[in-house]
This record gives sequence, C-alpha cells and structure tokens, in this order.
Amino acid sequence: MTHTIVLAIEQGTAELVARTGGELAKALGARVVLAHVREDPRLFHSTLERERARGHATRSGRQILDRAHDMLPSGVDADERVELGIAVNRLTEIADEVEAALIVVGTRGRGRLASALRGSVSRTLAHQAPCPVMIVPDTARAGDPRRLPDGPREGSTIILAVDRATESSDATRFARELAKCLDDRLAIVHTHSAAEPPAKVLPAIAASEDARLIVIGDGLRFPFSGSVASQLPRLAPCPVVVVPEGARAILGEAGEADARRAA
Repeated sequence: MTHTIVLAIEQGTAELVARTGGELAKALGARVVLAHVREDPRLFHSTLERERARGHATRSGRQILDRAHDMLPSGVDADERVELGIAVNRLTEIADEVEAALIVVGTRGRGRLASALRGSVSRTLAHQAPCPVMIVPDTARAGDPRRLPDGPREGSTIILAVDRATESSDATRFARELAKCLDDRLAIVHTHSAAEPPAKVLPAIAASEDARLIVIGDGLRFPFSGSVASQLPRLAPCPVVVVPEGARAILGEAGEADARRAA
C-alpha cells in the first residue's frame, strides 16, 4: 500500500516543509500532495471582480507550489493542490480526501501575543486533523541539518514522549511503526518521571540524541503547564509529530486502521 503525505506549503516555510516532508516521503516510499491554501476573496462590488481576484490568488498559489515542487528530492511523486478558504479546514478536507498518513506543516515564528490573537494553523491542525501532523519549527532551520529527516541515516533516533495516560496510545503505535520502517532507534521518555515540564526536557533530550524527530500524543499534558503539543514545537530542535487519539495509522494496513476508527 502506497501512503500519501500532505505538505502544507506557505510562502515563508515552503523550503523547510518541502525538504523535510519530501525526504521523509522518499524514505517511506510515500507519494506527496503539495497543498497551498489562500484566503477566498469575498468583499467585492461585482461577481466579475471577485472572480478576477480568485484567479489571481490561484495563479500566485501555483507559482509557490511550483517552487516548492523543485525543492523535493528526486524520485518523489507529487501532486499539487491550490485551494481557497480557511487553511485548517481545507487542509483537513484534503487529508481526508486523499486518506493522508501524515500532514507536514511549518511554523511562522510568531510572537506569543500575535499567536494568541491570530491562532496557529499548525497547532489547530494538530487538534482536528484525521492523521498525525508533523510540525517543522523555525528552530530546526538554524540547528544542525542532520536533525532534519534527510532520508535514511544510520543511527537516527526518534523520541517518543508518554505519560501514564498515553503509554498505550496511537502515538506510541505510530512511533514504533515509524521507527521500524526507518530502521531508527526509538527512545521512550516517560514525562511523569521528569521533574521539569516536558516542553523543557524534550528539546534537551532531542538535542543530546541528535534526534530525527519527537513524537507526542495530542493528549499529553503536564501539571500547571497545560498541553505539551501547544508548547513543544516552539522550542524543539527538530520536527515534532503530534498524533491525535484515534488518528489514521501511518504505516498500518488499511483494514487495521478502518477497524480502529470503527471501534
């Protein structure tokens, strides 16, 4: 079975998302859908003016996707989708339509106030997506490039963070399957044993292990600090995969995933 990875392409993060998601797709033998979502123009005096604005938005989106396509590694099969609408909603619909195994999205590096006022596409996606979401932080760009998933690398490590409530979660199954497929070492961090908040401990562990990525469940929490999924991507030195409970399995057989969704 060939899996599909959706790469959410935006102007400021296109190169990082295309490189990171493309190399992972190549390592997994997956196909790629490059998806760019722009706001749908609405307030115009005439239908003709609106259609012209929509056409301009679509053409601009295609130019961004063409550049992102050129950044993919050779041999990766990719389709392109330019959509108009609300980014989170359209990306979720695309992932459902193509039965995506994973969505890869970047972060804009906004400040705390701006993030609180506007919200974050990556964090919102991590809550409502039908499949795991890989968030590629801006900090990965400034760090050691070996920490990006640049294809198969001997001795790579995947960090899995669990607490008592998530030890048998979909995130755990996902991390084990991914590590097996990539022939990576899986390092499990029990956050309930740590004295510091996971959002502080996990980046340090990932840096010391030169980790390929960190995997957490959407429900992973820490007393007094709230959701780890909303904090970790801002601090991690490598991509973070958030796995919503009940999400579509990335590497399991289709029948197994369907059975789990129906249960």
